[in-house]
Amino acid sequence: MNSFLKNIFISNWQKDFIIDGLCEKTFTYKDFWSVVLNYQKYLKNLGLQKGDRICLLMSNSFEFVAIYFASLLLNLTVVPIDPLRGVLEIETMVGLSGCKKVVCDSDRYNFSVEIINLEDMKINFNELLSVEIDCLDVLDDVDFDFLYLITFTSGSTGIPKGVMHSFNNLCKSALSFNKFFNFNDENIFYHNLPMCYMAGILNLIILPLLSGSKIVLGHRFDFSKVLNFWNIPKKYSVNTFWFIPTVLSLLLRLDRGSSGIDYFHKVQPIGCVGTAPLSGTLKKAFEKKYNIKLYESYGLSETLFVSTNSPLVGDKENIVGKLLDGVKLSLDKNEEILISTDWMFLGYLGSKRDAFFRSGDLGFLDADNFLAIKDRIKNLVIRGGVNISPLRIEKFIETLDVCRECAILGLKDEILGEKIACFFVPKEKSNRDIKKELSSRIHNELGRDYCIDNFFEIDSLPKNVNGKIDRLCLINKYKQV
Repeated sequence: MNSFLKNIFISNWQKDFIIDGLCEKTFTYKDFWSVVLNYQKYLKNLGLQKGDRICLLMSNSFEFVAIYFASLLLNLTVVPIDPLRGVLEIETMVGLSGCKKVVCDSDRYNFSVEIINLEDMKINFNELLSVEIDCLDVLDDVDFDFLYLITFTSGSTGIPKGVMHSFNNLCKSALSFNKFFNFNDENIFYHNLPMCYMAGILNLIILPLLSGSKIVLGHRFDFSKVLNFWNIPKKYSVNTFWFIPTVLSLLLRLDRGSSGIDYFHKVQPIGCVGTAPLSGTLKKAFEKKYNIKLYESYGLSETLFVSTNSPLVGDKENIVGKLLDGVKLSLDKNEEILISTDWMFLGYLGSKRDAFFRSGDLGFLDADNFLAIKDRIKNLVIRGGVNISPLRIEKFIETLDVCRECAILGLKDEILGEKIACFFVPKEKSNRDIKKELSSRIHNELGRDYCIDNFFEIDSLPKNVNGKIDRLCLINKYKQV
């Protein structure tokens, strides 16, 4: 992999690589590597060495990308954590990670490990060095099979799981995916997904880099960015997008002008879709309005890319794509999808992996090796493309001692895909505003992603013959409200 990565930089040395749409700065591949070497020196001077772990608790930025690669050169393990999570969740992840340092762009945290202020790094090390191509020889000392990345995902047990990958895993998956698209130096990717999650790393940093493409950095997407969504893509001629279904839905509802429509007619972009299921209705409506073809893919943090539709292999209705080269798939007797890839994760923090990964999804393969997803059996809510553990919220509410019992469910939502509903039985009749109290505590301690969209106060939770909460019954009650 070192020679392949070298050749990418050599072939594109003087070409634009990262265009920071937030700061209006452009970095060539050479410029980017110069900053990476500066950050490598800075981290090394802090005493970090091969095998050490470093947490990145930062907002999306050019520096975020540069630190990823500076850490690679030092054979460090990078642990990105979403700063929008609650303080309790962040402290848990920092503790589980076993990191030596935390790079942070905020002063609101107080950890037992040393905090590196990002502003100090920027002031001292953002200047460009005079570098020559032979400085790429530092890649010869990189162990690409080493534990490079740990990303945290919401496990069905409610305890955050650290998913472990090597840099080689990311590269293998990206290269196999690109065989179905042939991205190259003509592609300009728009990065508006969180850089702390796998899609923001693999889909919008590693994939464009290995394709010799350009990356335009925009705002991390949220509801407030919808009305100005097209400003940065238009300014920098973006022609390759990674959408999540929530973004598609919001643009359909709130994008009233013709700016995006006119732009898409002009540039005829590629539209990839991932992170959450894409409904056929939403797909057709967006394609019709914006005159763009959307290509849905399927993957998991543990398996990385598994399948995709594409211009080269076609696009089937209600299908998440053709299996990539290097993917093996089987179904158990219940039709749960079992996956093995050439770039399988190394395991979870503290545990090894099995040969095949149980996806938690039900599906089937058609005669052309295209994958269809029928249903999900995991106890997860996918809200706006983010996996949320209902059990995590339920256990947290239990500690607050305000409910006799509660159940968290994911209910269908046109914009978010799913929204979080809380069915609860109050502990006692009082004048306390339980809903407001729960909302405040969840937001402050678990984070915005876990905030409840709808509360339903009921006299008792329905149970099945085994004494477990009858969640289907609750959903049917919700439909009648």
